Amino acid sequence: MNTENVKAEFSNLEIHLGSLKDSKFKLKCNVMYYDQLLVMDGGKRVATMHARNIGNVHLEKQAIRIAGLNFEIKEGDEVSVVSGSIRLELGDEAETWYKELWG
Repeated sequence: MNTENVKAEFSNLEIHLGSLKDSKFKLKCNVMYYDQLLVMDGGKRVATMHARNIGNVHLEKQAIRIAGLNFEIKEGDEVSVVSGSIRLELGDEAETWYKELWG
């Protein structure tokens, strides 16, 4: 699965390892899910999460919210391991993504 120009909101981030200073941030990104790997590529920041690290997925109006545990956020050469919430505004594709990730 692949969707472009998705608004992503990362919040309630707990940094376990690395130099990431933000506990929340927003970015516009391309979202891909393949081989049980969810990738949110915003250019400067790239978040990757394996399916086993998805704690829960909630379907919202035009979006999904993922509770993620121990996923990576890369910023240049720096990699941080974090846990927290990710809200992806997927529009009409939200239900399809929900079923793919959680169904």
